[in-house]
Amino acid sequence: MTETSPTLRLWFMDWHGWMLDHDPLKDAPTRTPFQPGRLPGLCALVPAAFQFPCRPFMEKRVSMPRAFPEMEMQELPHNRVAFFLPRHETYLISVPFGSGLVDYYSPSQKEWETFLPLTLEMLRGLSLLVTPAALKLEDDTGEELPTPALHEQMTLRFGERNLPLFLNTDALTRIGQIMPGTSASIELTWQIDTAPTAVTVHHQTAPTSAPETL
Repeated sequence: MTETSPTLRLWFMDWHGWMLDHDPLKDAPTRTPFQPGRLPGLCALVPAAFQFPCRPFMEKRVSMPRAFPEMEMQELPHNRVAFFLPRHETYLISVPFGSGLVDYYSPSQKEWETFLPLTLEMLRGLSLLVTPAALKLEDDTGEELPTPALHEQMTLRFGERNLPLFLNTDALTRIGQIMPGTSASIELTWQIDTAPTAVTVHHQTAPTSAPETL
């Protein structure tokens, strides 16, 4: 019997706070707004103990015949990645104008060619954070933080404060693991090169169906 190595599924947020997805009508990559509790239709399969650079297997939720070009996932600072196409020496890009475009042929790697990989546990945590009444977050003074909204540069906006998701991937995982009716102290990093601050996260017991579909 041949043993298979464990794999990890990753979904990807673009620079603008949208998710890489798959359009089954065009059988092509696309971008869609983040929806709490919904898994995008496109993910990458990588070895559980992968190292950069790596060649991901791109998996569509709706199986379609068109193959993806060979891509190399390259490491960027602060938990982010880029997709490089060796054959063309170009990068995957997510363009926000009009209906949005995901294209394979950007000549250089800049902001729009930057993506944040998210595990299932991270997506659960993010879904809970943006779902009203799913969580209650209190800072160290006892002040309650408002329900955040996703913005460009992969950030959550809590009122006037921006939380970069790429600095808080471990926090997203931990938030996704908090059981309903329980609380946990979670450290959030608000800026690069600054110390994290603790918040108390209460997972409410009221029904919040969307995050539980993940």
